[in-house]
Amino acid sequence: MHTQKPVVGYLLKTFPKLSETFILNEMLELERQGVNLHVFSLRRPQDHTHHPAVSQLQAPVTYIPSLLPEWQREEETALLDCLATWGHRDFTTLMNTLQFYCDRPEDRRLNEFLQGCYLARELEQLGIGHLHVHFANIPAATAEIVKQMSGIPFSMTAHAKDIYLTEVSALNRRLQTAEFTLTCTDYNRQYLTQIAGAECPIHLAYHGIDLARFTPPTKELSPAAPGPLQMLSVGRFCEKKGFPYLLMACHQLQEQGIDFRCRIVGYGPLQAALENQIEELGLGDRVTLVGKLTQTEVIAEYRRADVFVLPCQVTEDGDRDGIPNVLLEAMAMGLPVVSTAISGITELVEWGKNGLLVAEKDPPTLAAALAQLADDRALGRRLGLAGRRTVHQNFTLEQNVGQVKDYLLQALLTQSPRYPIAPTTLSPVLEALI
Repeated sequence: MHTQKPVVGYLLKTFPKLSETFILNEMLELERQGVNLHVFSLRRPQDHTHHPAVSQLQAPVTYIPSLLPEWQREEETALLDCLATWGHRDFTTLMNTLQFYCDRPEDRRLNEFLQGCYLARELEQLGIGHLHVHFANIPAATAEIVKQMSGIPFSMTAHAKDIYLTEVSALNRRLQTAEFTLTCTDYNRQYLTQIAGAECPIHLAYHGIDLARFTPPTKELSPAAPGPLQMLSVGRFCEKKGFPYLLMACHQLQEQGIDFRCRIVGYGPLQAALENQIEELGLGDRVTLVGKLTQTEVIAEYRRADVFVLPCQVTEDGDRDGIPNVLLEAMAMGLPVVSTAISGITELVEWGKNGLLVAEKDPPTLAAALAQLADDRALGRRLGLAGRRTVHQNFTLEQNVGQVKDYLLQALLTQSPRYPIAPTTLSPVLEALI
């Protein structure tokens, strides 16, 4: 049935995803600000752990049939039936879209083409006239197919890995094709503008924090006996987070006789390597890999900590963070933060004013910064208070998502209404051609 209220389609690769709380928070805030959403996910979640706040989302969620990660006959049939529907309805447009898909210089994924055709039909049937995608890689590539098939425009939010690991020619084409692009750091915005040109609509849209959730605890520290420095780090166990350098810094603190405990929350491909490094450095009684936690559980970790540390780095293939949301969360909780002076982090953290910054891949300097906070707890409290002020001033969820809302509503105003096409059930007659 055609919807009477304007709806924005939100396309994600996987929903829900534990490491993408910032997208969930954005959608929840958009709904609070009156935007109607419909979520489309290209994959079903493989991990059944998710944030309780997922249940607060009012938007319906549609999972697009997929040939990945494992082939299933019913999924393939749904995709091919849809392709046949398009072939009977508008064979010329289907062939033109297939030509566009084949002409793209990047790797071609049949699943991407089939999902794009399926999503185009879903959007038309639902009367959704604008699609917003998170990440400039697979979701944006799928949105390109949607636009070729149906004319339904898309916008996108580009983040980090999807920017720096996507082929420049493909990234430029998507920037030029999108109605507008949002990105979460000015560092990213400048990089994307260099690729696409100043006339291309690329806007800065910082992530925001729900300050009602992130309230610092009241801590009474005795100057005479403050206890071990309680260090916390949170992030996916992947190369760009720099956890091996944190462990090397912890080893140096231990060698210097500094009393500390370090808890690292996360999961990922480097789990076994980090466990081995902890054992080799003799840090088993000082460093704990906590594992996966929900946001509520992470907030409890913030409350127990004295300092937050995340030594991000730029990897050899160019991958890097923008502004990690966990830095915003830790600062909102009043924790002093220690991180590295790369990418967009310097837009959030100013050395000596609201946190400490060190060079990437530099364990001695990192250890020195942490030792300084172990020795001077008053400095940590001053930095923590200043960090919370920074988040209050520039990184609130209501303010920053309000900017996203304005861009989306403007896009809706410029689109003509879409009406549903009549659904058709056909057998997969093109199966032999695919």
